[in-house]
Amino acid sequence: MAEPSFIDQSKLRFREGEIIFRKGEMAQQMYIILQGKVRLYISEEPKGDWAEELAKGDFFGEGSLLEALPRQHTAIALEDSDLIAINRGTFLRMIRQNPEVSIKMMQRLAQRHREVGERLESLDATRPAKVTTGPVANLVSVLSGKPHPILSHGSLIGRFDPTTGVHPDIDLTEEDHNLSVSRRHARILCEHGRYFLLEEPGVANGTFVRGERILPGEPRELKHGDRVGFGMVVLFFEKT
Repeated sequence: MAEPSFIDQSKLRFREGEIIFRKGEMAQQMYIILQGKVRLYISEEPKGDWAEELAKGDFFGEGSLLEALPRQHTAIALEDSDLIAINRGTFLRMIRQNPEVSIKMMQRLAQRHREVGERLESLDATRPAKVTTGPVANLVSVLSGKPHPILSHGSLIGRFDPTTGVHPDIDLTEEDHNLSVSRRHARILCEHGRYFLLEEPGVANGTFVRGERILPGEPRELKHGDRVGFGMVVLFFEKT
């Protein structure tokens, strides 16, 4: 996949052995390899079974951007590597402006999926149980003082949907007397111990950080003590 010169780029350097992201983290960007090699491991630690090795021109991490799911692999640089990081908003603009890019991505993905499928057939399907830990960050209601724990891999924020019976990870139904919060309003993503707020598509009443409305599809990093608004509901972000 050629270097996309028509978009804003964020070039990153990862040293040999450095972890790019871990399995279970919520995504806020995908990567294109300009130089170097990257290996995707199946477990949270970069050891044992691995899914694939990627080199110059390859891309990875796009699946979580498309479906807002936790990372499926742990990515590590096998040698000093230069990457381009592309966030979800930029990725969607890239697809709209140049449909040929999406066709090339689908072709490359189909090829990679065949190769990965052949490799995974020979692997043992059993894995050690994942150890979970308590929340390290919360959204705290300004009105009630109630803490809403943020899951280690990130959380969906919104209101209970009586039609489907689905509760978001952080349910603001009791806080939102004016019905200003969308059912699926926003997500908090976690990557490398940093937290990012990302508004979901179709939100009517906005998402705010420190009083400033964030743009749809553009992640905004959260800092301890930040005042965060979802419609008319206001909370504080606390990182322990």
